[in-house]
Amino acid sequence: MKITAIIVTYNGMRWYDRCLGSLRNSELPVETIVIDNASSDDSVNYIKANFPEVHLIESNENLGFAKANNIGIRRAYDYGADYIFLLNQDAWIEKNTISCLITTFKDNPKTGIAAPIHLNGSYTGLDHRFINYLGPQFASDAYMHTLRTYYEVPFVNAAAWLINRCCIETVGGFDTSLFRHYGEDRNYCQRMHYHRFRIIVTTQCTICHDREERNIVDNKYISFTAQTPFFEERKYYGDINNEINFPQEFHNLKKKKILKLLRGKFSSLKNINAKIECLHLIEKSRKKNMEKGQTWL
Repeated sequence: MKITAIIVTYNGMRWYDRCLGSLRNSELPVETIVIDNASSDDSVNYIKANFPEVHLIESNENLGFAKANNIGIRRAYDYGADYIFLLNQDAWIEKNTISCLITTFKDNPKTGIAAPIHLNGSYTGLDHRFINYLGPQFASDAYMHTLRTYYEVPFVNAAAWLINRCCIETVGGFDTSLFRHYGEDRNYCQRMHYHRFRIIVTTQCTICHDREERNIVDNKYISFTAQTPFFEERKYYGDINNEINFPQEFHNLKKKKILKLLRGKFSSLKNINAKIECLHLIEKSRKKNMEKGQTWL
């Protein structure tokens, strides 16, 4: 059994010892691939000097989360990985995390992604967003001290995903046409459900996700979504589980465009044209994501 961990790095010097060190100490041997997104700090030299076992891929530009991970996934798959473990640079595992996640696959047929419980970076509680992914049943069970071993969820963020080879062969990689950073993991989960895979969170192991210093509103999230035109439309229309009548959507936008022209509101045309272009992109993406295969890799 071959397990390959993939970490996308960008100016993450303060986390490498904990992140990469934890993979080095895993009770199950793990091959590690790092894709560095053109860090401006000393990331590359530090990783080379302190973690020589890591296969380091240096990008000349910031490719974003989706594309950089796809490069790692492609290499891991080509070199025979049975499981691929995606881990954020600001996260780290415990010795038993990966072995526990492997058991999750064995106990839950048709699982595509297995995820651990996400703690915060100081081990004082859950990562502040993680409870949102688990839902009210988990909260109730935790309060009543009746936690189950496994919870099936519609989505969990990609800070720590163990993906099996079958899922990669069917669903592929992240959609790089719609998302660059933020949104791509939700889109991937939507595609998994379409192809009848399950997402399972196990309560038997943990990681730490050290993002406590970020504002709750998450300025970084706002920054990236602001750089993605029609972000909410990409999330909704890009979900291949939703029935979308694209001819009708295009008809409505063209009708709206004509009305704006007749009223002399020419400043609004640019936005409508951009939305039409975005919908064409989404329609093309949906068709690709409905196909089985190593899409986007």
